[in-house]
Amino acid sequence: MQIVMTRNKTALILACLIWMGLVLLLPGCQTLSEKRQSNKLEEVLRNYEGVIRWGAVEQIGRFYKTDAAEGLMKKPLQAMRVTQYEVVQGPTLVEDNRAIQTAIIQYVFVESQIVRELLDQQTWEYDAEQERWYLISPMPDFK
Repeated sequence: MQIVMTRNKTALILACLIWMGLVLLLPGCQTLSEKRQSNKLEEVLRNYEGVIRWGAVEQIGRFYKTDAAEGLMKKPLQAMRVTQYEVVQGPTLVEDNRAIQTAIIQYVFVESQIVRELLDQQTWEYDAEQERWYLISPMPDFK
């Protein structure tokens, strides 16, 4: 009798552990297309950070579907230098095709040499046809 109860307890504990393991693993499962979409988001965010950080003005428009980046900035990026770009809220999917990220950008205008800081709240949208992410929020207002 004692051996049967011990086996039943062991089987029950083992079944519970397997069930809990499966429950914990399920949220980590992604389809191949979701994983590819996630990788593309990470890549475009790294590229965007690089463009902002290093002032590659000619490349800003490539993050928008149209040439929406032109004319959005009051002062040209050549007149200022970014001293720090820090992501404070990493990319978060708010819908299947929309993600947000928040970064703090510290910068200085060459003529004034005063360090300023702004909060860049980015909204990114995935275009399934072109299989790429586009920035849909306005450019940061460096003033």
